[in-house]
Amino acid sequence: MNTPTDERNIDPIQEMTRLTRSLLNLDYWGFNESVVISPRIIYDSEWCRVKFLWEGWDYYVGNSIDIAYGRSYASNDGTKIIYNGQECHCWHRVNEALHFLDGLSPQGAVDQMRVHQRWPHVMEQFRQSELGQSLAKARHQPEWLVRMHAAIWEHYGQRLFELFDLRRPDLWEQYQQFIKEFYDIKGRSPNIKPALDKIC
Repeated sequence: MNTPTDERNIDPIQEMTRLTRSLLNLDYWGFNESVVISPRIIYDSEWCRVKFLWEGWDYYVGNSIDIAYGRSYASNDGTKIIYNGQECHCWHRVNEALHFLDGLSPQGAVDQMRVHQRWPHVMEQFRQSELGQSLAKARHQPEWLVRMHAAIWEHYGQRLFELFDLRRPDLWEQYQQFIKEFYDIKGRSPNIKPALDKIC
């Protein structure tokens, strides 16, 4: 196991490449590496983009990464773009997308998060698994998160990727409405501009 000193010396691109290539079935899903600019790697497929962003090392949690999904026009550099004349978020967390794909109502998604304090089913299943708990205790967040997304891909597969596909405007419009209603119920932070329901 790496010591904290070793963890701080890890090359972010090399480590994310190792994890994504060994734990995700990138070739099967048609994902090709399109952007490698430290601290991020972006893979593109015919449906969508997926971004792995190295967030660095922290004394309490060790190294960490973030994983986000975007439509084909999502920015290589930032998290927001101007689309149809309005600023919007072009990279998306998977949590709300999974609630949508699971058929939850916006109220049901908020309740699951706030009242039951549970993540979407597949994420919760991985989090409670022996492997998930072992990696969390060992402070291996990058591997923990990539393995969780591997479980998500295995469960949802193309259904997840199609949500971001430009060829499915009907599905995207339904998802945008879901997100708007989700934040109508959950509330919006006045400090986040544009609001988190402004997605593109």
